[in-house]
Amino acid sequence: MALKGLKDLHYAVIQTESDESTTYDTPKPLGPAIAFNLQPAVNRANLRADDKVLFSDSNKGPTAVTLNTAYLEKEVEADLLGKTVNSNGTISDNASDKAPYVAVGGRAENARGGYDYFWIYRIQFAPAEENMNTKEETPTYQTRNLAGEAIPRLDDGEEKIRAWSEDESITDTAIFDEWFDSVINKDWVAQV
Repeated sequence: MALKGLKDLHYAVIQTESDESTTYDTPKPLGPAIAFNLQPAVNRANLRADDKVLFSDSNKGPTAVTLNTAYLEKEVEADLLGKTVNSNGTISDNASDKAPYVAVGGRAENARGGYDYFWIYRIQFAPAEENMNTKEETPTYQTRNLAGEAIPRLDDGEEKIRAWSEDESITDTAIFDEWFDSVINKDWVAQV
């Protein structure tokens, strides 16, 4: 799949999760998208005997996630990282901050036309590395990358969902109109 863009990033904090269900808060805009990268980890092992590989197996590990936006509003940063927005308008880091699990969704323009839509269901971010440099003759921007890990949901093992807006097998295209109204699941049906 050839993609040529990224926009409309949204996030939804997981409100409750158990072995039976996962519920999300209403999705909110995340910030102007620069990059959203997913790097799955697959661990492989081979059993060798008689000078050959007899068996091979693999297990999937957590997916490394990197998120870069032009900026994050303080309320979004607080939601993603478990920080506190103080009554005087400042945002502070505290030793007891605990980042919640969140879903992240968005869309990317597909080279074949239309958009690829996605939701990653369960990500936990860590505070970003911050770098600041003095101005030079050629302007450069410094933006922060949030790093985290995506792991399967507890109730059904689902990790992500995606859909191409030009896929003719998707008969109810209202899914794309509602993509950011709630976190889309595999059993989605249009709201009546």
